[in-house]
Amino acid sequence: MPSTARPLAARRTYLVSSVDHALTLLSAFRDHSSLAVRESAELLGVAPSTAHRLLTTMRSSGFVVQDPATRRYGAGPALLAVALASLQRIDVGRVARPHLSALAAETRETVSLAVAEGSTIRFIDSVEGSEVVRVSARTGVVVPAHTTAAGKVLLAALSRDELMRLYPVTRLQRRTPRTIASRTALVKELEEVRRLGYAISHEESAAGLAGVGVGIHDARGRVIAALGVSMPAERLDARRTERIALATRRRALRIEAELGSPHDGGPGSISGRAPGASEL
Repeated sequence: MPSTARPLAARRTYLVSSVDHALTLLSAFRDHSSLAVRESAELLGVAPSTAHRLLTTMRSSGFVVQDPATRRYGAGPALLAVALASLQRIDVGRVARPHLSALAAETRETVSLAVAEGSTIRFIDSVEGSEVVRVSARTGVVVPAHTTAAGKVLLAALSRDELMRLYPVTRLQRRTPRTIASRTALVKELEEVRRLGYAISHEESAAGLAGVGVGIHDARGRVIAALGVSMPAERLDARRTERIALATRRRALRIEAELGSPHDGGPGSISGRAPGASEL
């Protein structure tokens, strides 16, 4: 092995070991409300100086906090945020399931529940519609957020700084000729999503596929997931878009109520009488 390869291999081993040690400490907070440096060192089987460096690094990222009086370390806000996000996914999936079925029956189209994963979204549940020609269930599918209605709703909830971090370059991935191809166009599209209270996608993620998306808010008013109704593009004209958006928003409000959210729709919210299934 060339001499230059040895330091690289050693560094990789060190990094893997550090990650393993960090995960071990984070897991320890399930059984310990706090840990001292020496206790952490004994748990990991390393020198106290090594444990101190690791805890200091984790503190700088918010995964642990240090009590200034006792000098002991406990779970930090970043770790709690990760745990809360995981619980929210479980909760929203459990609560939303019957509403997916109800909305699919009402619209006769495929309905999915999506969550954000960086600049992509993942469909975590899906119920197929009853139309003979329909979109198949999308559970587990991951797609670029800017190409889908559900993804646009989730992106519209981000601040400008958060959006710029997700899209550091001005050109965006294209999946079809109708995909939004620039960051400038995406920003403009998201402004419209906020104004309307829903998003649409028309052959932007795949040829012949269209969709309508509406956000789901948690008890603090944050968009944590999105409902997406997918169908063949030929079935989504302007009139039906509004009707499906209205039905989807009303179903999202029911999910939010069960999650304990006081959200009332806010600016751009959709209001009016919910259409009957025959109207959709």
